[in-house]
Amino acid sequence: MAELARDRGIVLRTQDYAETDRIAVLLTSRGRLDVLAKGARRLERSTGAALDPLHVVDVIHYRRRGLHLLKEASFVRTFPAVRGDLERATAALKALRWVVDLVPTGAPDDRPYTLTLEFLAALDGGLHPPVFTAAYALRLLSVAGLEPHLAGCVRCARTEDLTWSPEHGGLLCARCGGRGTPVSARLWRSLDALARLPFPALARLKLSDEDLAIGVALLHQFRAAQLGR
Repeated sequence: MAELARDRGIVLRTQDYAETDRIAVLLTSRGRLDVLAKGARRLERSTGAALDPLHVVDVIHYRRRGLHLLKEASFVRTFPAVRGDLERATAALKALRWVVDLVPTGAPDDRPYTLTLEFLAALDGGLHPPVFTAAYALRLLSVAGLEPHLAGCVRCARTEDLTWSPEHGGLLCARCGGRGTPVSARLWRSLDALARLPFPALARLKLSDEDLAIGVALLHQFRAAQLGR
């Protein structure tokens, strides 16, 4: 008989399966958890509503190879200010896609779960979505063991003529063969601050919209390079 287990998790995404079922991907303190919710698409089933993305839920499930079988799901927490605002909801859902890519199933590490709860609470509390999304992405890369090198050239520690070289792990100066996007001192220091400062302190960080947009694009390049995409 399959073992019955209980977990608390953040719903990252769902997809329809068969005629009435749904697959839900959750982030828990034990890593990613993929569950099959039988009949979740029927309107009368409360399980279907509980499994909406951005909900924190308690789940009881049967452990199996591959997809676990959901027995019960119940609400724990929602983030109404995030769900009720298009900019915040879009930022949160984009961030959750990073979790799906970077956090493996069954990894006994509670840091991604704790970090994601902190991020969603910050967004729900009114903090600026673009800044906190970039900060979250940097921290998630770090806990996944993929932190980009932001303290000067990855080879010689030089802090001038730096370029963005994802395939080499982050910043690489021109002398060491850097041929990527030039990165100004202002930008790489801002990215380093985004990675290090506590979430509440980020509200005081002076970062232009242009630098922020460039920084986010560099992080997407880095993720793609690290994942081989």
